[in-house]
Formats: sequence, C-alpha cells, structure tokens
Amino acid sequence: MSHTAIVAEGGGQRGIYTAGVLDAFHYFGFNPFTMGIGVSAGAQNLLSYFLDQPGYARRAIEELTRAPGFFVPYRWVGDRGIIDLDSYFARSVNDPDYLLPYQRITTVQKKRRLHFVATDMSTLEPVYLEPDGGNVVDCLKASSAIPFLYKPGVEIGGRTLLDGGISDPIPIKRAVQQGAKRLLLIRTSGQDNEPGWRIRLEQFRRIRVLPTQILRMLDCHETAEKEAERFIDGNQEGIELVIIKPENPLRSQVFGSSSDDLVTDYKIGWYDGAQTIASVEHWQS
Repeated sequence: MSHTAIVAEGGGQRGIYTAGVLDAFHYFGFNPFTMGIGVSAGAQNLLSYFLDQPGYARRAIEELTRAPGFFVPYRWVGDRGIIDLDSYFARSVNDPDYLLPYQRITTVQKKRRLHFVATDMSTLEPVYLEPDGGNVVDCLKASSAIPFLYKPGVEIGGRTLLDGGISDPIPIKRAVQQGAKRLLLIRTSGQDNEPGWRIRLEQFRRIRVLPTQILRMLDCHETAEKEAERFIDGNQEGIELVIIKPENPLRSQVFGSSSDDLVTDYKIGWYDGAQTIASVEHWQS
C-alpha cells in the first residue's frame, strides 16, 4: 500500500514553527496523510494534528515549556535533569487546562499510521514506536528525552530509550521504506539553524566534560543527519517530496526562548503552511 506521509523534525521550542504549519493545515481543512512520523517536538506536534486539536501544540510550547521549573540550566548537578519532562506530560494528563485526548490515538491508528522515533540508549539504533492508548505518553516522552538534559531516559519494552534525534533526526527514508510515495517534510533547522539539542549539548561541553556516551550520541546524530540529507538530495525515483522549512533561522531556541520569539516563529510557520497548501492540494483527491 502506498502512503501519503508527513514527517516532522524535532527542535525543542523551535517546534512552535511546526505548530504554526499544522494549525494552518487544520484551518484550511488539509489532512491527506495516511502516515505520520515525528521526532521529539515533531512527534508531539503530529499527535495534536492527528488528534484534531488545533492550537494545542502552540499552547504547550508557549506555556508549558516556559513554566517555572521546566527548564533549569543549573539542575544538571542533580537527578532531576535540566528539563522536567515528567511534570510537562503530567499536566497534559491531569491539568484540565491542558488535557489532550490521548485515548483517541487508538481510533486514529485504525485509519492512519502514526510513529514516533526514539533511540536505544545501548545500541544508538533508531526505534520506531507505534503508540496506542496505553503507552502514548511514554512513547512521546521517549522520543523527547534529550540526552544529558533529561537524565533517566524512558523504559519501554525492556529498553531504555532517548530522543529520536540522536539516531534518525529526519526520518524521511523510514517513511519511504514504509511505502510513502508522497511526502511532506517539516523542518525546524537548516544549514544556518542546527538542531537544537545538539547546540545545547555543545554549550554544556564548554563548561563541563561530557561523558563518552554523550559524545558518541553527537557523532551518531551527525552521521544520521548527513545520511538523511543525502537521501533528500538524491531525488528518489517515484517519490514526490515537498519540504517546508523557515527561509531564515528561527528566532526561538531549543529552550529558554522568549514569548515574543515563539509568537513570531509560530506566525512564520502558519504563513509557510498556508502558502504550501496550493502546491499539494491535489494530494487530497
């Protein structure tokens, strides 16, 4: 079976750009996709999109990732980690203001295929998770568990998993292997705007010697990213690929962005998404 797929890169708070793109798609009733593959913030964005929850991803990034205690740079000395994913996802389950209807994922998976990318901590190989109503939060957390910044990792199926950006930051090849013939790729980074978690780790590298395992992860990420770029540039036969990415580097950072910068990048994403629809509208037929 051939698929029309949407693939979303991660990038921490830079995912606000992706939220804008997808909110524009929702506004214009555009969702021809039978498959979605997301990494980290990209996974969170695609889940909101597939659950038909416009505006949710924007609010989560603008409000929950800027909440006191979510991102605390000096917290690397303790066990809690620099980013508090546990409290972040707990609010999406328990806080009436931020509830996400996770239980609907089971119905979504009957009509479409939604996968999240994570990384096996031991082997640094990509793991493609197919969330259901019972494990969707753990799958999201695993895909978003930036090494060093979120210390524990996430246990799923007897494996400790970390951020999918380590092993497959742009899972376009995976989508093709799964039967995608039409692909829309949303990127938050480019030549002048590197993936956020790598930048953050390099910053910590300047003030503290990083463990060998973290350095291996950086090397793995760079190799995987270059392979994905080569695949994209290869003009794969029989594949229709459309890429949405910011024309200029986003103003927002991986974490610690100002409200104004997030709003600006969201608006840019919304505009880019709206402008793209005309070129792919035939995908809905």
